[in-house]
Amino acid sequence: MAKLEGPELITPSDKMLVRAVLAGDKAAYGKLYDRYAPLIRAVCYDTTGNLADAQDLAQDVFMRAYENLDRLRDPDRFGKWLIGIARLRCHEWLRRNLRRQDKRVELSEAQIAIPDPPDDDRIELLRKMIAMLPEKEKLALHTFYLQGNSTDNARRIMGLSRSGYYRVLERARKRLKQLMPEEREAIR
Repeated sequence: MAKLEGPELITPSDKMLVRAVLAGDKAAYGKLYDRYAPLIRAVCYDTTGNLADAQDLAQDVFMRAYENLDRLRDPDRFGKWLIGIARLRCHEWLRRNLRRQDKRVELSEAQIAIPDPPDDDRIELLRKMIAMLPEKEKLALHTFYLQGNSTDNARRIMGLSRSGYYRVLERARKRLKQLMPEEREAIR
């Protein structure tokens, strides 16, 4: 079993970590989790709008990925593969919840769950605006700004060329700028 330890490996690549996990190093999967968990939670939050549900979905995504890691053809594309699992899991979650809503009987006001309170009006506004963007643009913003990845890492995670990534990121910025005045007026 190859263990990833020691000062010679400061930041192991996804490929190295995936190979280590497949060789039996469970700690390597912990490193992959630490690297991608915030991004996967953000993708799930975009679907659920609820932090608790997003965290549950993210855990499920990582469990599914771990169980199917031997099916990953290109270990360098672990991030993109993981995002694909997250999207699939989010679609399943939406379908299941839509069926539940169809079957749900009207609840009294006392039974309705109180949504998560926003930390700050500006943060909540930004979350709402990001949720309005197309999926690829949301992911570009999450990978670069919210997760703090370098452009090279962000574009690699999304599976885009450098110029393709910059185009998606620029479109997302422009859309957010266009949405900004509309949403500010809606809050006032």
